Amino acid sequence: MSTGHAVYRERTWAPAWVLVLLGLACLASLGPSLYFAYGQAVPGQPADDMSTRGFGMLAGGLAIVYGLAFSTFSCLNVEVRSDHLFIWFGPLRLIRKRIRYGDVRGVSAVTYRPFREFGGWGIRWRPGKSAWSIRGNQAVSVDLRNGKVVYVGSRFPQRLAGRIEVAMRVR
Repeated sequence: MSTGHAVYRERTWAPAWVLVLLGLACLASLGPSLYFAYGQAVPGQPADDMSTRGFGMLAGGLAIVYGLAFSTFSCLNVEVRSDHLFIWFGPLRLIRKRIRYGDVRGVSAVTYRPFREFGGWGIRWRPGKSAWSIRGNQAVSVDLRNGKVVYVGSRFPQRLAGRIEVAMRVR
């Protein structure tokens, strides 16, 4: 299976306030975990108290969850490759989607309403359509041959749609 080479790349970062909130949540939950790891007890309780240990483990687990959320949902990446469109969140590529050009009927740059149409940003599904977005109201509408539509959030939707069309023609 060919992966194709990237002919266009775009990365859209989450709004700064989202990054700050995720970072603060990670730090806030990491603090008690570190406190526990260094053998400190909660004031007024013995060092081997199970509630202290459990609280530290819970906080450490939350720090891991927030850290994964931060690294997974910090940005939306889109690559137009020679044989498919590749979309993923974050640097880890844990959540990704590949759309083969043979499955595409057409593309167009659109302005949409993420809250009204999908209930917000992120990966959202509605009957017959889905959205991969991280901010704003600009996207490329990818109409699939099966009748479904995929909205791909973009800072430069006209440019992205044009590059997809060129890649589809060259293919």
